[in-house]
Amino acid sequence: MKGKNFIFFILALALSFLAATHRWGDSAHSIGTIRASGGEVRHPPVLRGGENTYTLIATATVIPPYNGDARVVLEGDPSVPADIYMSAPIVDFGIRRNPVFRDNVLYGLQPKDRIALWVVMKPPVLDPVCGMVCEDKALKASFAGKDHFFCSEECAEAFNRDPEKYRGGSAIKGKYDLAFYDTKTNRQVLRVPIMFKGRGKAQDECGQH
Repeated sequence: MKGKNFIFFILALALSFLAATHRWGDSAHSIGTIRASGGEVRHPPVLRGGENTYTLIATATVIPPYNGDARVVLEGDPSVPADIYMSAPIVDFGIRRNPVFRDNVLYGLQPKDRIALWVVMKPPVLDPVCGMVCEDKALKASFAGKDHFFCSEECAEAFNRDPEKYRGGSAIKGKYDLAFYDTKTNRQVLRVPIMFKGRGKAQDECGQH
């Protein structure tokens, strides 16, 4: 094994071991391959519901013959604000070639490149009863010393009657993917499905808003 490949292997192994043995509760790790034919992911990352912030560590290897630039997008509904960073050495000693990551685009990907992205997701505020996005946070109530935002008085009253019923719900309740698209063809070169567990029991008790 060549020196630079061995170093990357050790770093990837350490990252995988850390992600597997020390879960922060709001973080997960995925391993995938970037391919011209669409890419593959070994296992979808699983995040615990009910958190205010989520972090996804997505590592991938570029498989020949793909080369080019890839746009990275967090897709899902409702839209979730996300900051995406690429892991890179503080001081580049030239041990391993690194693509450039700017404005959520990976520039200059070449076969056998290895990338590691950190995706920090900050979900919108959801009504704990109906699970709908609370765009207007004016309706706020405090239960057990914690503030909650509700879409309607009906939802707030339902929560007040049985707060335990609605605890543990996920801050994200939709289907989300971290998608990579070739900038020239707009074809998908990798898609990482993101799974959330422990979403709770969102009930449509406050109707349509």
